[in-house]
Amino acid sequence: MKICLTNDDGADHPGLLKLASSLSKLGTLTVIVPSNQRSATGKALTLNSPIRISEGILKDNYEMIKHSGLPADSVVLAKAFMTDIDLVVAGINGGANLGYQSMLTSGTVGAVFEGAIMGIPGIAFSMVVEPHEWFNSQGVQEDYQKAAEIATGITEKVLSTGLPGGIDAINVNFPSEISDNTKTVVTKPAKARIENELDRRIDPNGSPYYWLRGIPADAPAGTDAHEVLQNGNISIAPIIIDTVENEQIEQLKTLFSL
Repeated sequence: MKICLTNDDGADHPGLLKLASSLSKLGTLTVIVPSNQRSATGKALTLNSPIRISEGILKDNYEMIKHSGLPADSVVLAKAFMTDIDLVVAGINGGANLGYQSMLTSGTVGAVFEGAIMGIPGIAFSMVVEPHEWFNSQGVQEDYQKAAEIATGITEKVLSTGLPGGIDAINVNFPSEISDNTKTVVTKPAKARIENELDRRIDPNGSPYYWLRGIPADAPAGTDAHEVLQNGNISIAPIIIDTVENEQIEQLKTLFSL
């Protein structure tokens, strides 16, 4: 089996390295990853500048290729460098990606979206960490080892059986603390779990500038955010690219008299 692994936290992030070491036991693993921090870039691609590639670095049981682009670029590069990719895996992200709001913002989930659009199934793995560590590529304090072990088990299952029909990928989130008693539950994504707020400030020249910050909001029961943040469970949520139903098409035709 051939696995492409990437992330949006950079090549030195411990979540990536722990997962790579564990996944390398499942087959041929190629890590294609941005050299530096690229969080919150979604499914963006590098279209207005060249992507620089470093020489492949041979690790214990896998090759790592670093590049100057974005997480979704990793999958495009993998398509060019690898043949017959069986699975795109991203993570383990430093910070949860819960609900559509975070999923559509995350570079980690964005890479999996890119693979799904290409017809390659994928898994995004993320873990709750303290806010001050969201964009910290080094020196992260969380222990990713247990999450990496569970992630490898989930990956092995998907490789052996495939995803159910109609599901293009899955989004997996770990709580900050994991034990042998931590439950794994299947959920649906919350719509949003953060209320965006602008913090207006004044610079030394008297001109205003703004920080965008998020205020946590409660998520409904049964959603990924509720299960991970309130119940301390591991959540598995489906990612489905084609979500438009024929009924919705007909409703739009009626609306516009078409």
